[in-house]
Amino acid sequence: MKILIVCSDFPYPANHGARVDTWGRIKALSELGWTIELVVCGKEKPSDADMKYVSGYVGDIKLCPRSSSLKDMLHAIPMQASSRIGLRNLDLEGDYDYVLLEGDYVYPILEHPKIRPDSAILRVHNDEAAYFKALARSTRNLLHKLYYRMESRKFERLQKMMRNKIDKYLFISSKEFESFRSKDPSAKSLFLPPPVTMGKFGSNAFRSKRIVFIGSLFMPNNREAIEWYLANVHPLMLREPGYEFVVAGNSKRMSLSWLEQYDLTNVIVHDTPESLDEIYEEGYLFVNPMQNGAGVKLKTIEAIQHGLPVISTSIGCEGTGLVEDEHIAVADSPEEFHRKIKRLLDNPMAAKAMLESSQQYLRKHYNHKEALNGFIASISPTYPMKQVM
Repeated sequence: MKILIVCSDFPYPANHGARVDTWGRIKALSELGWTIELVVCGKEKPSDADMKYVSGYVGDIKLCPRSSSLKDMLHAIPMQASSRIGLRNLDLEGDYDYVLLEGDYVYPILEHPKIRPDSAILRVHNDEAAYFKALARSTRNLLHKLYYRMESRKFERLQKMMRNKIDKYLFISSKEFESFRSKDPSAKSLFLPPPVTMGKFGSNAFRSKRIVFIGSLFMPNNREAIEWYLANVHPLMLREPGYEFVVAGNSKRMSLSWLEQYDLTNVIVHDTPESLDEIYEEGYLFVNPMQNGAGVKLKTIEAIQHGLPVISTSIGCEGTGLVEDEHIAVADSPEEFHRKIKRLLDNPMAAKAMLESSQQYLRKHYNHKEALNGFIASISPTYPMKQVM
């Protein structure tokens, strides 16, 4: 079978949440024997080395330039979609069994003359209307707040338009999947968690007292989460001998001067590190103090896979399926957040038990290839179920 995958960002290297999800799906489909063509409509041009590596999994790669004109803000559809309007006229072979849209941003591909509407499958990374509304709450910049609110309203309209064109959905969030299914039970929809590489789970000796946060440092909701922790929890944690707070992520060369208003005693910042492996390996546990957001926070899943038990706010773990106090610790007030960190720091056996329980949950429920194989079989009567190893 032949599938066209359409992305708003080059999926490799898989160095942040959305790329991890998309790249894992490309590998799964390739291993299932699909012929894959890839279209990418993003800002940055991938390196020749990255293009060559991805070519080992896909048959053809087409790069579609994204426009960056201010007039895109005046369009009836969101700027994130209108800036990718070039997808309508891309030179494509056609005759695809399915077209997988990696998110709402690449909606214009549905208006291409060689794309059959009944072939479309939408990967729902976020409820984008809710996500942009959350970004508006997180940012302090008034112009950004106005932009996010405008995009949120436009995404609400776009989602209604897409409902009329697409009847096959793959949800990354269990919460958003259940909500959608209750509203539209006739659609072919599936909760498809982010891919986890089976067998490759990190371990933890629980010797340090390093608390880790990893996330895109240019995103306002991640900045808000870090600021909440530094203002409310970090001062309480400084009483703990040996405690350190590690912040790491891609800043996209944006200033991190906003950190300077807080007490940065025992705070270590890694701005755009080449690798996160050592940061995970030296950590004791991971915190996800998100205050606003939508969809699944992949940072929570990645931390567990890399060997760190997680303490999160309710928002930071929603949509994952992880069970509070069994797979993950959840706290929404600073005092409770501090108490749960302290409990795990003081009891390495409890931290180890939580990590093992959460990793076992991912092994059982996050087998991406098996779930994807079953979904394809359910929508394609002639598709032979593949043996998934």
